Amino acid sequence: MDLHSIESSVMTKMEKPRYTLKRMEEKSGNDTPFFKVRTANTRLEESIRMEKPRRLFDCFVVEGEVTVLFAPTNVGKSVLALQIADAISRGTSEYGFESELTSGENVGYVDLENTDQQFAGRYSGHQFSDKLKILEVPTGVEYTSEQLLSFLKSFIIAEKCKMIVYDNISFMCNLQSAKEAMAIIKALRELRDELGITILVVAHTNKKNNKPMTINDLAGSAKVGNLIDAAFALGRVEGDTGLRYIKQLKARSGEKIYEDPVMVVEMVKENGLHFEYRDTDIEQNLLKKPDEDDEEMVYHQVWHLHKQGLSCRKIESELGVSKSKVNNIVNAMKKREESK
Repeated sequence: MDLHSIESSVMTKMEKPRYTLKRMEEKSGNDTPFFKVRTANTRLEESIRMEKPRRLFDCFVVEGEVTVLFAPTNVGKSVLALQIADAISRGTSEYGFESELTSGENVGYVDLENTDQQFAGRYSGHQFSDKLKILEVPTGVEYTSEQLLSFLKSFIIAEKCKMIVYDNISFMCNLQSAKEAMAIIKALRELRDELGITILVVAHTNKKNNKPMTINDLAGSAKVGNLIDAAFALGRVEGDTGLRYIKQLKARSGEKIYEDPVMVVEMVKENGLHFEYRDTDIEQNLLKKPDEDDEEMVYHQVWHLHKQGLSCRKIESELGVSKSKVNNIVNAMKKREESK
């Protein structure tokens, strides 16, 4: 299906949000909002009888949730994202990643990152399931976030997708703007609720330091982190070009199994580029050990940007150093200057 056919079906398949106050009033037939009231015991009993959401890709992706996978540039987040989509479309547990699926499901992969040549170079010889559908947006054409969401909804309906992987959210909004990022995440949540699907969003982080990953490394994280159901990050293991680690940063449906120790994986090229489970380890053991020269360089970088007039928040985003540390460095450098 191309974008023209998707776009032509948008007007017939798009609906207004289901939960506006006006629509609830119309549904109830009076001026009383259409709310549901239950006793706490009734809610508990009904919740216990509900079917438990399945783990689709180990503990990282759970059925019915909006999850974010993020990583720095050139670490392999798109490789992991497609591996997740591929595994769910085939309903398989492989390479050390568990799944509670018993059969494959229709998965839509919105690929805004890879060219055909890159895709062929990574996956030549690999046999995908026909349940994995790729939605490609032509390069050189600008779309608004509203248009992309419309295309996405129509694509999901047309292909009967149970899950969508969106790679990369930066094509839909500016993640440095919390307002824009929140609006997109809210729209994706509404899409999830309306269509009953699972959503995995791939995002970028500007993290550059050698400290453990946190939810704050996700751009716009303070508010975006509250809206998503789960988040996990992919990091590079220092000194080994093939090893990476996966860290859970938020899990609404259960405990964070791989928060620390984290899951250590290796990028393997056989049978299509993918990651395989290797071990678990404490995250700090996998990171470059900072030395005095590195720390002094950070001090000078912060001070240089501060003298250029950048705010502490801008410096935090630029260097991947926490705002509190930026403040401490600025104050320390001011004292150095005063003592000269």
